Amino acid sequence: MKRSINGGHRVVSLMGFQVLAVIWLLIQTVPASAQQSPPDNDITKLAEDVYLYRHHFHQTLFITTSQGVIVTDPISVEAATWLKAEMKRLTDQPVRYVIYSHHHDDHITGGRVFADQARFISQAAARDHILRAADRNTPVPEITFTDRMAIDLGGKHVELIYTGKNHSDNSLVVLLPQEKLLFAVDFIPVETLAYRTLPDAYPDEWIESLKRVEELDFEILVPGHGRVGKKAHVGQFRAYLEDLRAAVREQVQHGATLEEAKRNIRLPQYQQWQRYAEWLPENVEGMYRYLSQPRP
Repeated sequence: MKRSINGGHRVVSLMGFQVLAVIWLLIQTVPASAQQSPPDNDITKLAEDVYLYRHHFHQTLFITTSQGVIVTDPISVEAATWLKAEMKRLTDQPVRYVIYSHHHDDHITGGRVFADQARFISQAAARDHILRAADRNTPVPEITFTDRMAIDLGGKHVELIYTGKNHSDNSLVVLLPQEKLLFAVDFIPVETLAYRTLPDAYPDEWIESLKRVEELDFEILVPGHGRVGKKAHVGQFRAYLEDLRAAVREQVQHGATLEEAKRNIRLPQYQQWQRYAEWLPENVEGMYRYLSQPRP
């Protein structure tokens, strides 16, 4: 189902698609130790009226318009409080919409900071998770959708798209067609392995979800953690999941135990990716668990 809505610290300005090349260059020239210790709070301008907010190792988008502000994940009460105060330097407009990327609390806690004026949006399946959690800091979304939804506010057009199960059963992507920018949290890391043992994940559906993302028209990929990437990174991460699945499936078919599979699988083509040494054994464990489950 498609829905639509029609609405009547430090900032670095990086305009247009050139942002990708500049960010990429900066990342490549900063020492690894510096990359691992970002400022506690940082705002980067990605395009006209479009900003990336980083809080410790989490990041989110917000979009300013003449009729209000659209914010994605609040992250936490601390993060949302800082962001709300800092946005006053950029606009006198209130936050009109808060978009939850998915139900995991490390991204969506803190929405109550914006609850005085904002309406909350999520993919339909996320609402049940949020209701069950009953966290007073996380308002239950009053607007939900199944497949697609559009927000038009102050001349900005924003599309919310559900591409299927992946890192969760309710992750959405935020597409800004005019800016050719996509915001996707947790299920498309940029040259980084998947998170630990793939908790809450649906590996087969995840791969299909990534294929659907590859069909979308965008150039800049903004993840919920880590560096900004480009569309090609979606295919690279899909290939990683496919290679991981094939390697683990081979071990399972040959009767290897989990510990044997963790020792045997290396995937050296990804050894330059972040978290390779720490998370590859855990990724193997998560995929082994998934592939070992009885199938209907």
